[in-house]
Amino acid sequence: MKSPLGGSDLSRSTNLVAVGTLAVGLLLWACGAFSFFSDHDVYPWYAKLALLTAAFVIQITARRRPVVAFGAMCALLAVDAFWGPSLPLWIVMSDVVFLCAARGTRILRHVVIVVCTVLTLGLAIAGAVVGGVQVGVLVGLVGIAFLLSPITYAQSVTAARRASDAEKTAAVSQAHADRTQALADERRRLSRELHDTVAGHVSAIAILSEVARDVADPAQIVDSIRGNSLAALRELRAMIDVLAADGDERTTARWSSLGPLIAAADAVGSTVTVDGDPQAQSHQVEAVLTRIAGEALANATRHAPGHAVSVVVDEFDDRVRLTVRNEMSCEPSGVGRGIVNMGIRAESIGGRADAGPAGTDWIVTAEVPR
Repeated sequence: MKSPLGGSDLSRSTNLVAVGTLAVGLLLWACGAFSFFSDHDVYPWYAKLALLTAAFVIQITARRRPVVAFGAMCALLAVDAFWGPSLPLWIVMSDVVFLCAARGTRILRHVVIVVCTVLTLGLAIAGAVVGGVQVGVLVGLVGIAFLLSPITYAQSVTAARRASDAEKTAAVSQAHADRTQALADERRRLSRELHDTVAGHVSAIAILSEVARDVADPAQIVDSIRGNSLAALRELRAMIDVLAADGDERTTARWSSLGPLIAAADAVGSTVTVDGDPQAQSHQVEAVLTRIAGEALANATRHAPGHAVSVVVDEFDDRVRLTVRNEMSCEPSGVGRGIVNMGIRAESIGGRADAGPAGTDWIVTAEVPR
């Protein structure tokens, strides 16, 4: 959003106003209304041309040299007061006052306000003394129209410009904050994806590698290691495809992708039973439940190897519930990122997820709307 008085726009506007004012002065001259008092027009043609030219030059330079322009116009009006006063000069003065009040320094604005106020009051009092109250009121109104009104308008324009600048600054700040928040959300999302997918498979590989060293025939364990390695690679490729795509496609986890994690649990002696299948639900529900179940299986394999694990999916009219239960081999030491991510994933589609001990078992429960 541009300022109401931007540099190049103001320069063009000032030049156009100066040309328009010169044209109005020539028109007033042609109509015999060059002076406020038609019976007191004593200027010869060359004097009028000189006054219009001088006023035009002053008006053109007012944007770059407002102090010089204001002083020059005051001096020109003082000289003109003896033979005029000339209406075109007062029109130019009105524009110069506006430019000084709108674009000048704070000191210049105060000086212009004081000078114009004193000049208006002085002319009104002089008119009342010379011609009576009626003349004084009319002269005062002329001063208000040509001197004080431009100041008021300039103050309104300045306030609008400041409001526009403040709005622009606020918009830029908000855009920066939104961008920062979006980047933070994306980093957290990628962190969850890596944790819930690759980390689970890598953790299973580490556990299976430990077990493989102590068994006589590690063929089944090696097959499980290979399966989890391939699953981790598939997850990484899927994430790379999402990051490389122009759109905002999301990786969709399928219930069948739990196979390598179930095989890893079986390889360390944890019998996994699965009852139910959310594949009949929407892809979004299936993906969320798959991620939560995968994290629960990885945790069970890591922290309670050799204990049975049950995965149950119950479907109701308005919701789907996932329950993963395994016997604890020791008291949990704390809550890691995995449990936090479970809750975030469930909440992302309007559900909830809880995890905690129940007697000698560790139970993960998630409920999401259908």
